[in-house]
Amino acid sequence: MSKPAPFSPEVEKLLKLMEQICHDLAWNRYDRAEALFELTRSTIYPEPIAGLAESFGMMLVKIETREFQMEEMLKNLKETSKALEISRRQLLKENEGLKKGLMERFSPKRIVGQSQCMRHLLDQTERIADTSVNVLITGETGTGKELIAKALHYNSIRKAGPFIAINCSAIPESLFESELFGIEKGIATGVAMRKGLVEQAGGGTLFLDEIGDMPLNIQAKILRVLEEREVTRVGGSAVIPVDLRVVAATHRDLKAETKAGRFREDLFFRLNVISLALPPLRERSEDIPLLLQRFLDLHCRQMNRPLLRVSREAMDCLMAYPWPGNVRELENEVERVVALSYAQQIRVEDLSPHIQKPRRDQMLEGDAVANKTQEVRETTFLPESESKFSLEANEKKLVEKALSAAGGNKSLAAQMLGISREGLRKKLQKFS
Repeated sequence: MSKPAPFSPEVEKLLKLMEQICHDLAWNRYDRAEALFELTRSTIYPEPIAGLAESFGMMLVKIETREFQMEEMLKNLKETSKALEISRRQLLKENEGLKKGLMERFSPKRIVGQSQCMRHLLDQTERIADTSVNVLITGETGTGKELIAKALHYNSIRKAGPFIAINCSAIPESLFESELFGIEKGIATGVAMRKGLVEQAGGGTLFLDEIGDMPLNIQAKILRVLEEREVTRVGGSAVIPVDLRVVAATHRDLKAETKAGRFREDLFFRLNVISLALPPLRERSEDIPLLLQRFLDLHCRQMNRPLLRVSREAMDCLMAYPWPGNVRELENEVERVVALSYAQQIRVEDLSPHIQKPRRDQMLEGDAVANKTQEVRETTFLPESESKFSLEANEKKLVEKALSAAGGNKSLAAQMLGISREGLRKKLQKFS
């Protein structure tokens, strides 16, 4: 085979120049880029050299375009990063403000309650908030057990951690274990790993609401969490340590439940390190006006209505009602009245019929007492010929008549006579 013809010295020089230019371009040196584009003039340089130079020139244009795009992307990324950093700082500031707001909102000092029993309970709450002891909160439904639990959390050293609330009466028994303790990946087809609520509460507070409704088999596992401070996910074998505080609440009598075998005695003692008993609203009726004002402020503001006033008759009606649903029922009633009331003053007619009933009954009972009292006064006195103006005889006859009209009820008879029960007792002792 014949050897290829050697390039002419001029072509060799041009190829060498192209090699040097490409070497510079490879190292991001673009000083001689103009020389490359100069070689694309086919009318001056040989056509193969011009074509090759043009190909390299197109490659250079694409490289420059990509570098420009990369510079723009880097610039955008830096701007985005800066914006994200500003947002992160703003979120941290807002988060700190929210936590501070929660601390103030759920401070025991801000919980409504001026009655002696509530002040005592709130003082206890404030004293034990900054500890890690387990707390059992008891009380009827609607008394505010979760509010006290949040006060314990947001005023403790764990306030930066999560507050995880679990309603034990709302979780189906078949799902209880996986909800509380989590589930390991691969336990069944398509099942992903999921942390349980106990694990999610790490570093914070776990609130077990209505723990009296927790199944017995789960009670044993919760007891282990309390004792060992560790949890194992369903389908897993790894032991996961958890650092949490447990606050439990129930409307049930757990002592009676343990005797009946429906609640584990060892779990009861583990939870009942400190017990807080919330009084029902009917035992702290002096707090009703304060709570009423708080709820009126809240719901009038939410519904964009001017603040409503409460008539004296409506207030008497609210004070007389026993509130079986406690504070929650009172708030619901206020919300209903604010939504439906037309006037600026809440009247008795605006209240729910079942709340008006005790006052109506009380009024009817008062009328009955008044009628009986009048009847006694009108028919008691003996004829003048028989009594000979004997004060003692008439007084005895009056007392007997009152007792008969009251059906033997001494308190009612004393009310009819306008004296105290102790005064009636002394008179009966004198007549005997």
